[in-house]
Amino acid sequence: MPSPLPCSLDCFFCGAELPPLDPDRLPDRERLAYDPELGRLWRVCGECTRWNIVPLEDRWEVLEYCERLVRDDGELLVGSDVLGLYWIGGGTTGGQLVRVGRPPRLHYADWRYSERLDEFPVRRRGGWIARLLQLPERSVTNLQGGAVAGGDAYHPGIPTAWVGAPFIEHAALLTGLFADVPLAERCPSCGGPFVLEPYRLGDTRLILSAHAPSLLATCGLCGDDGVVPLADARAPLRAAIAIVERDQRSSLLVQAAVKPVERCGGAAGFIERLARRDLDFGSMPARNRLALWFCLDEQVEAEALEAEWRRAEELESILDRELTDVPAFEEFRARIRAPNP
Repeated sequence: MPSPLPCSLDCFFCGAELPPLDPDRLPDRERLAYDPELGRLWRVCGECTRWNIVPLEDRWEVLEYCERLVRDDGELLVGSDVLGLYWIGGGTTGGQLVRVGRPPRLHYADWRYSERLDEFPVRRRGGWIARLLQLPERSVTNLQGGAVAGGDAYHPGIPTAWVGAPFIEHAALLTGLFADVPLAERCPSCGGPFVLEPYRLGDTRLILSAHAPSLLATCGLCGDDGVVPLADARAPLRAAIAIVERDQRSSLLVQAAVKPVERCGGAAGFIERLARRDLDFGSMPARNRLALWFCLDEQVEAEALEAEWRRAEELESILDRELTDVPAFEEFRARIRAPNP
């Protein structure tokens, strides 16, 4: 039996605390998803249901244990040969494992981003909005109730800067995000952090610059428009789209968002095509924002896998006193970057 692991982190998307990952008590009233072929492991947040990739050092022995649990103790609740949801344990002490096995992108996205799995709930830990970056729950109010928090999360009312902004109903959450996280580490104009004023998210444009997908936005420090590579802004952008589209979880909408990604041959092709349209996020259809989110997640996780493989093989080569090309690496890279996730 594996020994307990110290992995404990906050949800990347909503900031809710994830409990320590203890293989002796898997899944312990939570939902884990894993891919035994590609060595991926996610923790599904109990508050916002988003999938958080588990770091490599906390992953490998858990993956092996997950596979044994599914084989020896798993009750299939729903699924097929390529995706399955399993109940592990009994009573209120168990949890759920999602086994991913090379499904088509459409099938995979439907499970990961839609409400498809909501009919099989796990025990929740309430109040994710209140936990998001420590924003107080009373600061997040409904527009119909007459107040939305913005620049000052404790002060009711609509700040002037937010009036007419495309994402005004998400003002409190976007303010909490961009108050702590810059859009990019460096502004090309002033050299400081590229701070995005939250109400300007809707004006930020996805463009092609030097033949590469980039973001055109206004720096909150110097006031100049600047272009930053999309790769440099992926983390805050993924979180921002998750906030803006957190209620867009219809299975039909998710499937509609994935189809153009398939037609473009994958994440890179879709992002380039979308960038050529030179749209700002406020006027971009929700379906395209969802598809962009899926593509950014896919790219980040594929690159993480690639880096892990490269580090492991380089270390092995160093230990063998030679650093050479890895024969299987190109095949592996082609496989993880294939249209299927």
